[in-house]
Amino acid sequence: MNDAILRRTLLQALGVTALPIAAARAQQAYPDRSIRVVVPYAAGGGTDVTARAATLRLTAELGQQMPVDNRTGANTAIGAEYVARARPDGYTLFVSGSTTFVLLPLLTRRLPFQTSDFAPVSQLTRFPMACVVNPSVEGGFPEIVARIQRAPNEFLYAHTGIGSSGHLMGERLFMTHGLRLTSVPYRGFAPTLVDMLAGRIPMTFESVPAVMPFHRDGRVRIVAVSSPERWESLPDVPTFRELGYNSMAFHGWFGMVAPAGTPAAIVERLSQAIAKISTDPGYREAIAGTGQQVVHNTPAEFASLIATETVEWRSVIEPLNISLD
Repeated sequence: MNDAILRRTLLQALGVTALPIAAARAQQAYPDRSIRVVVPYAAGGGTDVTARAATLRLTAELGQQMPVDNRTGANTAIGAEYVARARPDGYTLFVSGSTTFVLLPLLTRRLPFQTSDFAPVSQLTRFPMACVVNPSVEGGFPEIVARIQRAPNEFLYAHTGIGSSGHLMGERLFMTHGLRLTSVPYRGFAPTLVDMLAGRIPMTFESVPAVMPFHRDGRVRIVAVSSPERWESLPDVPTFRELGYNSMAFHGWFGMVAPAGTPAAIVERLSQAIAKISTDPGYREAIAGTGQQVVHNTPAEFASLIATETVEWRSVIEPLNISLD
């Protein structure tokens, strides 16, 4: 199947449809009770903080409480399955990122859900991924790469598990630029961070929201970011692209989805509410403080992003034969 056909198939599977006029009545009545928002990570993490910042404003906009339900485990699959099986009435929503909607479906055939089990609503935020080093590692990213090229067996990088975004980012970088580097998988960000701070691991790849607090206080050092342009909260950090690594220009993101089959009028109502809060200065400031940017797009645009990124990451994963099965 070529990329154009795959992208079209994914868009169809994601259930992107026009808003039916007959469904306007459902939109007007919705919501009339509280809305559960499932987050597949523990409280206090980047996804959770983003979800809570958004739901605080959406509660005021929609006039109903939106409690966050942290359902962790199985690399987001537990929370995703719960939402995929929920009644498609707009009262159970899900906030997650590309790990759930792009990477896991490419890495395993044994998922308890499919991307097509969800109706995209809107992105909430975007952020760069970062190359992060212990402060004892000298030089910028070009100097680090030169060191790796001279002695590849003497350098390694950590990540939060096979198939994680950090692992695949490292593989994407080294594969496309002819470098091979030993990677060390950890069981999550917390133990990775412990060994980074202790100097036992020289380098990792992680999202800017996850590492920003430690970069600010000097306990780690961000040496390059994946955003196409310099990131506003890290103006002194170069991008991979300006360093000559053009394949590394991309964003990570968090977004909101509903179960597939949720009436289009309700999905549109939620998307419009997200559009409205995205202009709130207090919300934008809160999100900027985490190293992210506020984003809104339509359900169709969000679905297109998921489909496009699936094609892009497939080109990384398949040649390396990376699988969680």
